[in-house]
Amino acid sequence: MRREPLWGETAGAEIVAALDPGIPSDLDRTPDVLVVGGGCVGLATAALCRRAGLGGVVVLERGRLAGGPSGGGAGVLAPEPHVWTDPPALVELGRNSLALTRELDAEWEGALGVTTLECLVVGWRVDDAPMPLVAPVEVLDPRAVQAREPEVVVTKEALLIGGQARVHPLRFAHALSRRAGTVATGVEVAHMAIEGERIVSVHTSAGEFSPGTVVFATGMAPRPYVSVRHHVVKGHLLATEALPIRITAQVVTPWGGALPLENGRLLSGGTFEEDDDSAEVRDVVVEAIRRGLGRVIPAARDVTVSHAWCCFRPAAPDLVPVVDRVPGTTNAWFTSGHYRTGFLMAAATGRALAQWIAAGSPPAEVRPFGLARFDDRRLS
Repeated sequence: MRREPLWGETAGAEIVAALDPGIPSDLDRTPDVLVVGGGCVGLATAALCRRAGLGGVVVLERGRLAGGPSGGGAGVLAPEPHVWTDPPALVELGRNSLALTRELDAEWEGALGVTTLECLVVGWRVDDAPMPLVAPVEVLDPRAVQAREPEVVVTKEALLIGGQARVHPLRFAHALSRRAGTVATGVEVAHMAIEGERIVSVHTSAGEFSPGTVVFATGMAPRPYVSVRHHVVKGHLLATEALPIRITAQVVTPWGGALPLENGRLLSGGTFEEDDDSAEVRDVVVEAIRRGLGRVIPAARDVTVSHAWCCFRPAAPDLVPVVDRVPGTTNAWFTSGHYRTGFLMAAATGRALAQWIAAGSPPAEVRPFGLARFDDRRLS
């Protein structure tokens, strides 16, 4: 069993190499927009700033592109299941983002690799949804589930939610990076110089930059400039060897589930381990995930696990993303704490930041995600 994400193996050597380009010799030191952070949200922000005509864009990443959660997550773009678990504002932003991601994929001739996904979910009822569903939903009893997915065994009613999507994490990041302007990896940001309310220079391990605008998209809120403390939540994922069975939908139940991958593999996991901050892949957790997978899909009960890895989700105190200006500045923004929704929210977050930079005021769809909510503890 390899203790690393499957994605590097399935993306191809050329894409993996392109995600670590190093520092270009002609790196612009005075870009119109400087994006700090090379995960999917940072790359999408850079690409959408260029698409909006905001001028020259430079992305700085301290490691390799998609080196954090963007290189370890499942790549699922499914806003509808969040209806039962998250605030309406987050659901609406997710729906807008999925629509935009599909629009960009079409505009860029399929470069983002968006594929359609159905979600088969046990544990929720349509009548309990706190807001209307917009995707097609079919209620299935256990016999109907087995007719639809013969390899899946459930004992309760399930919802089949259509119209969702997924991407390959590294291919997604690579496609965004090709449209993100100039990208530099292996660059550590040290500090910023602020005069009045403007950032006038950004000091890094690759020298000084004097950008017109700065956007931090580093997962965690940039300290000391933002005082709201964030944290990370560890999770395990595993991929199986190819199985001689066919699963067409993502299966999510309280006791286990799976996401079908190319070539008959299954992805399972997505645990939440608040008290474990180590990077260690724990065999006991991997085995628990494998047992849960076998309970839902008996044909996978004795499957070989080919890859197992950990992913650390950046989270704000309320587990909802933050999109706002850096306090006390007029030319700096940040987005952080995307937790389980980085892939899903990347496009809409990037577009909103580009619009905010251009217009000087926040788009309505991201106003609920500002820092002010931590003062009054409300999120509409």
